[in-house]
Amino acid sequence: MNNSDLFASLLGHLQALLPAAKAALLVNLALMVLALAQSSDCHLATLATVLPLAGQRENLIQRLRRWLTSRALSPRVYYLPLLKHLLAHWQGRELALVMDRTALNDRWSVLKLGIAFGTRVIPCVWVLLAFGSTSAELQLKLLKQLQPYLPDPQRVRITLFADAEFRAVAVQKYCREQGWHWQLGVKSDTTYRTAQGDWQPLSTIAIRKGQRLYRQGLYLTKEHDFGPVNLMVDWNPNEDAPRYIVLDQPADRHAWRRGRKRFWIEPTFRDWKSYGFDLENSELADPQRLANLLLAMAITYVWMLFLGQRLTQNGQRTVLEAAEHHDYSLFRLGRDWLRRCLALGQPVAIGFARSP
Repeated sequence: MNNSDLFASLLGHLQALLPAAKAALLVNLALMVLALAQSSDCHLATLATVLPLAGQRENLIQRLRRWLTSRALSPRVYYLPLLKHLLAHWQGRELALVMDRTALNDRWSVLKLGIAFGTRVIPCVWVLLAFGSTSAELQLKLLKQLQPYLPDPQRVRITLFADAEFRAVAVQKYCREQGWHWQLGVKSDTTYRTAQGDWQPLSTIAIRKGQRLYRQGLYLTKEHDFGPVNLMVDWNPNEDAPRYIVLDQPADRHAWRRGRKRFWIEPTFRDWKSYGFDLENSELADPQRLANLLLAMAITYVWMLFLGQRLTQNGQRTVLEAAEHHDYSLFRLGRDWLRRCLALGQPVAIGFARSP
């Protein structure tokens, strides 16, 4: 398989998954995804070098630039049908949602909600906004945008993981209304009470550095008196203060282990930035161009995770890494495998769903 064959195959898959997409925009979207999967960064000059098209590089750059400025590339048409396909083929009885925000050069923030998978987070819905923190209203908007695509929580256990920026009682109430579970960070000045106790800040709970505590049956904030909920307090010896995590399920060591999935979004953001697509160094100032680039990156990321998982299931990781070490993420495995296959003229699988 060469790059032209791979492009034709990729375009065919995207045409099947995105039936409402405009033909010309979809062709250029497929070109952008193909280039992002192979390039060392997301700079247009680099992407243009791997496009399976004849012509001067400057002309290819202009083609990509025109696509990036299109206002017709709505994720509703060009991504959410792909997400629907992914969730329709989801395997397993648990689905962990992770929400977090990352900054781009102190100019933009990307708020992303995704699904924990293989120590990474599959992007589901996101929003680009001016640099700074987010509101409960915006967080709820993303949760409501994703909710129709999720499986029945009676069949698949759904849990939302996030840090203290997403602690709002309104977010916890929404999870409860949907039948979801949650583990959310809260701040030390958040007030709580026991069933018969008085209101006091969480910081009054006595804990030593290196210790972890579990509390059950608490109510949060004097304003909302929300509960009962449970609490985990952990003071990592390498940190200056303890962390407080509120959850609806029993607070114990098993819940703590499940909660580590919340941190999978941090290496995911690194894949999008310095360890993968090099998004931050693109220094894009135009929000439309940046939003369209994020769309193409999301599709590419899902494809690379699919390839990495497929490689792992087929027992072929040792082609790319030493047998005694599993140092590479599914994303890294996927990108390296694609390049290796193209170098050897071997076929490359295309998929946008978790393999069974």
